[in-house]
Amino acid sequence: MSTLQEQVQYRNEQKFFMNAATAAVLRSRASAVMRPDSHSGGRYIVNNLYLDDQYNSFYHEKMGNRFSRDKYRVRFYNHDLSFIRFERKHKDGEHAYKQSVAMTKEEYHSLANGDLAFAFESEHPLWQKVALLHRLRRMRPTAAYYYSREAYIYEPGNVRVTFDSHLRQDAVSPEINPGAPPGEGGMLEVKFDRFLPTVIKELLHGLPLVRTEMSKYAYSFERSYFLCLNR
Repeated sequence: MSTLQEQVQYRNEQKFFMNAATAAVLRSRASAVMRPDSHSGGRYIVNNLYLDDQYNSFYHEKMGNRFSRDKYRVRFYNHDLSFIRFERKHKDGEHAYKQSVAMTKEEYHSLANGDLAFAFESEHPLWQKVALLHRLRRMRPTAAYYYSREAYIYEPGNVRVTFDSHLRQDAVSPEINPGAPPGEGGMLEVKFDRFLPTVIKELLHGLPLVRTEMSKYAYSFERSYFLCLNR
């Protein structure tokens, strides 16, 4: 039986800014000891559509650095709507877990247009939670974006290292024009279960990585918000 509880597994997450030269060195190191993710040879586009409530609570919780917080998003890959997941990502400090449910194209298009009626009809616990939030606080789509990802896997410790770059603003609705990309800088994300193996620590050693808590959602939300104000 599939339940939300069965999907809950806390992971450690660390984020770093890196310049192009550092990314090249780290990519070379990673490819020597890690294998590319099985999807698309480890290189693919990540598409995201985020939801927030009428108070923009999830954005403010992130910007206020609240220890325990949620994000709700739709995710699919390579601009392909044949496989879509709706996710709740919960974080307690550096520890995070995700709960998810599959979506149809029709559900995605309804949600993107602010219509969450289907959530009220679903028996899935995650949709029921979203329906309750929508009833109490009016959930709606607030930001959409996509970016390039290169992913590597190291089985001991269930380590996943990703290089994210070329963030692009995408339209949430026809009224919001896509924004310009925020530059060619990259972000490194390191995710692991209980421990980070020494070999992965050595990959990062000596590199000018800048630790960050940057949220791609917060950036895109602000971009969408100001685009709306300046229409």
